[in-house]
Amino acid sequence: MGTGDSVLTQLEMLEKCLMCKDELLTKIYEETREQEAILDTDPFSEEAFDGTLQRKEEHIEKLAQYDQGFEQIFARIKDEVIANKERYRTPVENMQRLIGEVTEKAMRIRSLEQKNRVKLEIYFNSRRQQIKNFNVSNRTVSNYYKSMSSGGKADAYFMDKKS
Repeated sequence: MGTGDSVLTQLEMLEKCLMCKDELLTKIYEETREQEAILDTDPFSEEAFDGTLQRKEEHIEKLAQYDQGFEQIFARIKDEVIANKERYRTPVENMQRLIGEVTEKAMRIRSLEQKNRVKLEIYFNSRRQQIKNFNVSNRTVSNYYKSMSSGGKADAYFMDKKS
């Protein structure tokens, strides 16, 4: 098997790697869409949201592995591919098309993630406000009960001074 055959085999591996990345990005996009749906429901399910985060994290880890593998293989054959552009034109064009699709999906995911981030910040701000209001209400009630329970003693003190 010659150098050219080896390079073609590795180019096929790179192409398969890009297809796998595309599939993973599709799964990540679906999880991100599910997060969007969860954020739009009332009441918000933190458990369901956490589940999507865990699944996305697994997909992202696999994606990083594919990226690393892609870079390693490409580094090995880069010089040969550049030196013989015409011989490898078809697989390189296929990979360029796949890279474009992968990049477009990544941009759609990024856009949806930004929208979800805004919704999540609004949710957390609302929760913080609810907690703040709860704490203020608790203090108010506590102060009221304290003043009511000590109110009798204060009256007795003033009554003794008047006599």
